[in-house]
Amino acid sequence: MKPWNPQEYDAWYETPLGILSDRLEKELVFSLIDIKPGERVLDIGCGTGNYTVEVAKRVADVIGIDSSEEMLGWARIKAQKADIKASFKAADAMNLPFPDSSFDAVLSNGLLCFLKEPEKALMEMRRVLKPGGRLVVGVLNRWSLWALFRRVKGLIKDTIYNQAHFISPPELEGLIRGAGFHVKEARTCLFFFPVNNRVYLKIAEPFERLDRVLIPRTGAFLAISAVKQN
Repeated sequence: MKPWNPQEYDAWYETPLGILSDRLEKELVFSLIDIKPGERVLDIGCGTGNYTVEVAKRVADVIGIDSSEEMLGWARIKAQKADIKASFKAADAMNLPFPDSSFDAVLSNGLLCFLKEPEKALMEMRRVLKPGGRLVVGVLNRWSLWALFRRVKGLIKDTIYNQAHFISPPELEGLIRGAGFHVKEARTCLFFFPVNNRVYLKIAEPFERLDRVLIPRTGAFLAISAVKQN
């Protein structure tokens, strides 16, 4: 698999499209996971620590894991600059180095799209969660315009998304249920075209709320919340 470039990865979040997408995705994810102070949280596939840092700001005990030492190096610097406490560890999502029932909540965004056997990773997530523990998984929605655009772009230019498996809402729900979770809610966001233009995005953002009602399962970012069944 083509390695992620941490500098390019973080640079996207500084663009108009990246800034808006990140804000809307985080609003969705944190509304689903409902992290409480003092909880122990695991961020799987943390990359450069984008979500790990946000979890730590909510006064949670958080560990971010990733298979890339280079991405983790950037994550540690980011946490240090934010003056927050977060731990980072190189690890395989399909063989987590933690005991059973270690965490109150598990968060994973984007990772399942790049795994050949996502069901194995979900089983590991279930294993390390406490009974009744919460899971939130975010993926690239196959039923979105963004998925189509990324596929078309991939025909012209080699991108990291050529290696991704875009996942539909029913497919993700099935994977999570198959791993022994009770699915609570599935929601999407990012219904606008992925145009990196500040003026366009300012006009498009107000329609997000309406699109969530009219076409709720077609946003580019799909997130599902679930609970570990006892």
